[in-house]
Amino acid sequence: MIKGIKTLEDIDGILHTVRNEISRIDQEIDTLFEHSQKNKQHQSETIEALAKIYFTEIKKKDMPKSESTTSSISMDVHTLLQKRAVVYNQLLEDIKESNTKLTSLESERMQAHTLLDEAAKEVIAREHEVQTVLENDKDYQEQLAQTRAVQKISEEAEQTRIEKGYPYEGNVLFYYLWREKYGTSEYEGKRLIKVLDGWVASLSDYEKHRVNYWTLLEIPKRLRLRANEEKEIYNKELSTLSKVEHAHAEKMELGILQAKEKSRQVEVDKLDDKIVTLEKALEKVLDERQKHLEDNDTYAKEIIAKINMLLQTMSLPELQGLVKQTINKEDDRLVEKLNQLKDIAIKMQDDIHNHRKHYDEKMKQLHKVERLRVKFKSSRYDDIRSGFNNGSVIQDMLGGLLGGLAQSDILWDTLRRSQRHVDTGSWPDFGSGGFTSG
Repeated sequence: MIKGIKTLEDIDGILHTVRNEISRIDQEIDTLFEHSQKNKQHQSETIEALAKIYFTEIKKKDMPKSESTTSSISMDVHTLLQKRAVVYNQLLEDIKESNTKLTSLESERMQAHTLLDEAAKEVIAREHEVQTVLENDKDYQEQLAQTRAVQKISEEAEQTRIEKGYPYEGNVLFYYLWREKYGTSEYEGKRLIKVLDGWVASLSDYEKHRVNYWTLLEIPKRLRLRANEEKEIYNKELSTLSKVEHAHAEKMELGILQAKEKSRQVEVDKLDDKIVTLEKALEKVLDERQKHLEDNDTYAKEIIAKINMLLQTMSLPELQGLVKQTINKEDDRLVEKLNQLKDIAIKMQDDIHNHRKHYDEKMKQLHKVERLRVKFKSSRYDDIRSGFNNGSVIQDMLGGLLGGLAQSDILWDTLRRSQRHVDTGSWPDFGSGGFTSG
């Protein structure tokens, strides 16, 4: 059997590994993104230089001057790129700060859980002391035996009620006819309905039992009444037993230790809530960063619109046609440079797309493991009393989860079905189970 806290440590290890992998991919994407931005800037600068040559030719032909307009658009693009860079760098800082806070909170949570374990061990030890005293208490043992005997009678009465009451309580056809008041002067069925109801009556032997119908209805009522009476007797005996247990527990100050454990559990839960809140906030920042990487943020959209205006005014074919009419070789070099920049941009976008795909896969893996950990901790599976059989299977599935070969839902189902109580010396089912905290 593998302990719950060890399994949580393994899940934490997977989270840290995946986060490190995401960080590595992040750095590679950031480098590609930086080169992509420089490429866009170079394209903008190249187009701006070509625009100046274009407008020079316009002026030679005495066409309306629009150099100021071109210059204004290029300035807007440059300004927007600077603002976008500031926003993007702030996103990177926010991601770095959030990851640092997450690491700190998880460390704090581990320390808090260590204190919780210590409190739980104190409760377990004191529970064992109380149980030992009760085990040697003759009056308590007599009350325990009496309570169990009454419990058995109560359970048998309830089972009898279910078995004997079902033919009456579960006979749908019989109760349908009774509801319609079939066979009485109050029955109002139409011609076709009467025929059908007669057929239903024959199936349920309604006419055969109609005379004794009231008696038949009283059977499940009496059975239910007896079951309730026996259950009430059992509850009284159980209450008496529980009072004796609680008296001993109070005398030995078990409640104080349980309150201490509960208080420390609250602290652990608060830290878990903070971790979940921070993870959600980080997810939003990462989503915003993804928009930047996909050129889908507000600034990118505006910059693209500005560049499109330039391209619509000075298309590449137009520039290629114009350079043939000039003796200046600089425009030929600029057009060739623009073609090269566009080819490089296409390759970089492909690389960014492939890295983004890998990044998205890792983020999905991270979110699945985070959700698994939240369910694990909220289910108290990391409690000192918790463990799992099929330890080797769970270890293999955890390894598969890290490698992307296992699904978190299947792993959770395996954990849920494999979870068992670990023998710590205290008996969770001792007596009535009234004062145990496990």
